[in-house]
Amino acid sequence: MQHLVRGKNSMPTVCVDTNIWIYALSIPSAGDASKHQLAQTGIQNAGKITLTPQIINELGFALKRKHAWTDNDLQPMFTRLLESCTFFIPTQNWHLYALNLRTTFALSYWDSLIVAAALEAGCHTLISEDMQHQQQIDGLRIINPFI
Repeated sequence: MQHLVRGKNSMPTVCVDTNIWIYALSIPSAGDASKHQLAQTGIQNAGKITLTPQIINELGFALKRKHAWTDNDLQPMFTRLLESCTFFIPTQNWHLYALNLRTTFALSYWDSLIVAAALEAGCHTLISEDMQHQQQIDGLRIINPFI
């Protein structure tokens, strides 16, 4: 059963960005297979993982569009993720928080939404390749598993 959360979690958690899930779940047909293994290892070692609606939505879209997954492929994967991770629903002020973070830290629009949701969820770490490795944003540490 999925864990629905609003507000700060009492236990520190890790948010895993969409791109890391894509590397972990998609076996590369060409190129650097090490990213697949590094992403899987990063997720396995993350501990308690928090997911957001944005991450699930982006993941489904990217896997269908770029990796030819079907709804039948997505269903069991989403079920496993929702059973094993905390599913955090951001607050009504999430977009405003993201806008402030975007301005302050020069983040992209989508990255600011991920960071704002991770911070609202009480995450201590965000695993992503899209932002500066070891960057600290309001107590959230960004880790790039490929560095």
